[in-house]
Amino acid sequence: MKQDLKTRFSLQAFFATLLRPFMSDSPTDVPGLFVLVESRTDVAAWQTLLMSTHLSLQCRLKRATYCKCNRYKQHEFLLLHFRHWNSESAVATVVIERVPKQDPSDNSSSKLIHKSNLIYPSASETAARDAVYTSSQGSTFPQYLADAYTPFTQLHTLDFPPLACPSAAQISILLSVVNEQAPNYHLYQNQCYWFAFTVWETLKKLFPDCIETHNTPIDQRAHYCGLAIRKADSVEAVCRDYGVRWRNIENEEELKRKADEAKERQVVQGLAQGQAERDRMQTEINELRAALSESTRYVGTR
Repeated sequence: MKQDLKTRFSLQAFFATLLRPFMSDSPTDVPGLFVLVESRTDVAAWQTLLMSTHLSLQCRLKRATYCKCNRYKQHEFLLLHFRHWNSESAVATVVIERVPKQDPSDNSSSKLIHKSNLIYPSASETAARDAVYTSSQGSTFPQYLADAYTPFTQLHTLDFPPLACPSAAQISILLSVVNEQAPNYHLYQNQCYWFAFTVWETLKKLFPDCIETHNTPIDQRAHYCGLAIRKADSVEAVCRDYGVRWRNIENEEELKRKADEAKERQVVQGLAQGQAERDRMQTEINELRAALSESTRYVGTR
């Protein structure tokens, strides 16, 4: 028992050290990213949260980490580290992963998924849950990682330069596109390996200025006990669909911006016209007063 406690606390210390750069006191003004309460939601709902505020366009992806569990089904997931729009030191870390969607009546926590046979259902398709876990920016995040994924290895990292990094809004769109590409979980094509790999490789293609670091001598992605696991090749399709989706969003934003500018111009023009009318009326009043004064002076001289 003492040994278990010692191991547990040593793991907590390890994760606290690992994530200390990303655990600074953070604001809570960006729904789905910088929040007071931790949450776990699907990618569609996460996209809705982020697109509800323009601040998500200013929160930028600083680093991505490709992780692989060392035991059980050797589950793969990504850690994404986002910089706050108004604070260089404030960083939000989220987990993204694919798991089979559970029965709503099953109240087991997400951490049990990676340690059970649910991660490997039958070869037939079942609904997938592409999930995003958002930390509350507190000390609970290292504990969550320790409980849900320990032990795991950080296989690769992607670092994004400040002038060429995707926004949180763009990442939310990318995750939704990946999900729509294969909404079902399939053991031999669209499992957690496929999801993590597709997101990772798409990021590299869409944002080619990123710097990839390999932390292991051999690429262990999409391998189980040393054996390569089949997965669908969807990177090109996701890049294409993402490009279409993001251009549509940019066009919508441009139309909205132009509409807002037109309304602003109308207000300014209305104010200017109102001022011009007030000036005209004031001129007429002054002329009437002058005429009245002249008339009064004329009567007084008679």
